[in-house]
Amino acid sequence: MTQPAAAGPEARPARARLIDAAIAQLAAEGMRGLTHRRVEQRAEVAQGLVKYHFGSLDGLIAAVLTHLADAELPDVLTVDDQTRALADAGRPPTALFAQARAVADAVRARPDLARARLELYLHASRHPELQGIVKAARDRFVDRIAASLDGPDPEAGARMIVALVDGLLLDQLSAPEALVDEMMPTYWLIAGAAARSVPARPSA
Repeated sequence: MTQPAAAGPEARPARARLIDAAIAQLAAEGMRGLTHRRVEQRAEVAQGLVKYHFGSLDGLIAAVLTHLADAELPDVLTVDDQTRALADAGRPPTALFAQARAVADAVRARPDLARARLELYLHASRHPELQGIVKAARDRFVDRIAASLDGPDPEAGARMIVALVDGLLLDQLSAPEALVDEMMPTYWLIAGAAARSVPARPSA
């Protein structure tokens, strides 16, 4: 029986192709390259489809940030109660470090995602109207991490981890350092342990 031919990129919905093209454009040229026409050309779709699907460039940015969160959330390192108890007892399972290394490898294998996301974060720092969109995307990571923390203030600890991870990614994207790359899983595990010790915020 003849197997059907695999669908090529042109068979994917135009909206998905535009989002992928926007990510590639951001990774390659930064915000200066994120124009309707350049994204449409990279996606190989008809002119005007960015406006049709997203309404505006800000709408495209919102869709890209949502897509990036969907793609990167599975890479968030979470720790179950049993593993945490072993670590607290001074017997962290070797599987925990292996898990951290796998997460680091997954992130490193897709640098365009981190590059595109950080480009949008910097852009939002100069465009307050976009900061709510960035916050909503970031909060998804905070919520996922906070759910696996058991300290006095899981949200505060989770925000510390998110900031540290983004800082490490920016560090490595701007000028890669072999030692930082080697130590990345250890840094993340140490950050997780420290996040559990973040004190509760004083009552207002």
